Amino acid sequence: MRAPETPGPLTGGMSGVAFLLANLLCWSAVPVLLRYLTGTLDAWTANGVRYPLASILYWPVLIIAWRNGSLDRQTLQRCLVPSILAFGGQVLWALAPYYLPASAISFFMRFSLVFALLGAMMLFPDERRLLRLPLFYVGLVLLVGGFVLMSLSKLQFDSEVTGLGIFIILLCAVFFGFYGVSVRYCLHGIHPLVGFGVVSHFVSLGTLVAMFSWGDTRQLLDVSRQDWGVLVGSAILGIALGHYFLYSAVSRLGAAITSGAQTLIPFPTMLLAGWMLHESMTELEWIAGLTMVVGAAALLVVQNLDRWSKRLVGVRSGERAEPEHPTAFTQQIAEERNRSGASVCEASATPDSRND
Repeated sequence: MRAPETPGPLTGGMSGVAFLLANLLCWSAVPVLLRYLTGTLDAWTANGVRYPLASILYWPVLIIAWRNGSLDRQTLQRCLVPSILAFGGQVLWALAPYYLPASAISFFMRFSLVFALLGAMMLFPDERRLLRLPLFYVGLVLLVGGFVLMSLSKLQFDSEVTGLGIFIILLCAVFFGFYGVSVRYCLHGIHPLVGFGVVSHFVSLGTLVAMFSWGDTRQLLDVSRQDWGVLVGSAILGIALGHYFLYSAVSRLGAAITSGAQTLIPFPTMLLAGWMLHESMTELEWIAGLTMVVGAAALLVVQNLDRWSKRLVGVRSGERAEPEHPTAFTQQIAEERNRSGASVCEASATPDSRND
C-alpha cells in the first residue's frame, strides 16, 4: 500500500485571478442560457446532451495524455470522487431552472460557500491560515451581506421562487461546495485539462443513462437551430471551459478563496438575465451586487498578501524573489514525489487495484 499524497502549495498570482474571473464569467451566463431552454428541453435531456458535447472537446487532450503516460489507472481512480460530486450537482443544477428564475438560481447556489469553507479548513493547513487574517473576514462579510440583500429582495418581490426550487438548489450547493474541495484534494498534480477531461466522461455516462431513463429524447427532433446554438454554447461555456477554469483557479488560489469569490456570480447573472430574459433589477439588488464585488476583491487581495510580502522582503534584502511558477526541475521533483505516494482518493478503488 502506498502512502497518501499531500496537496502541493498554492501558487496564487495573477494567473490564478485570471482563471477565477474567467470561471465567474462563464458560470454567470449559464443560468440564463439554461432558463432560455426550459421551454424546449426537459432537464434530463438537456443534461444528457450538454455534458457529452463538452467531453468530446477533451478527446485530443486525453489521447495525448494516454500516449505520454499521464493518463493511467491511478488517474482514473483519483477522478472518481470529483465525478460523483459533479454528477450529483449537475443533475440538480439542470433541474433548478424549471423551478426557479435564472437570477434566483445563482444566488441561492452561493450556499455552496459554507460547505467549501468547511471542507477547505478541515483538509488544507495552508488555507486555514486565512482564518488569522482580518481582511478575509471583511471579504466574507461583504459577500455574504450582499448575498443576503439579494435573497431578501428576491423572496420579497419574486413570485417565481418556489419551496421545491429552493430545496433543489440548496442540495445542489452541497454537492458543488464539496466538489471544489475534492478537486484540490484528489487531483493535485494532475493537469486541469486531463483531470476534467476524465471527470467529464464519467459524468457524461451518468447523464446519458438519466436521459434515456427519464428524459424525452423526442424533443431533440424539434429543437431549432437557435436553440441548438444556445445548447452547444451552454455546454462550452458552463462545462468545457467553466470547469477547466475552476480546476486551474483551485490549484492556484485554493478552494476557500475560489468558492468565496464565486459568491459574486449572481450579480453578472442578473445583468445578463435583465438583458436576455427581461428580468428586472431593483435598487437593493444593485447595492447588493456592488457590495459583493468589493467583497470578492478583498478575498483575492488577502490570498496574495503572503506572496506579495515575501517578494517585498526579498527585494529589500537583496534576495531573488521566488518565481510565480515552478521551474522544470522543481516540477520534475514534484512529479517524482507524487509517483512515490498514492492519492488519498484511491480509497474508492478495489483493494486489488491499489496493490502494485
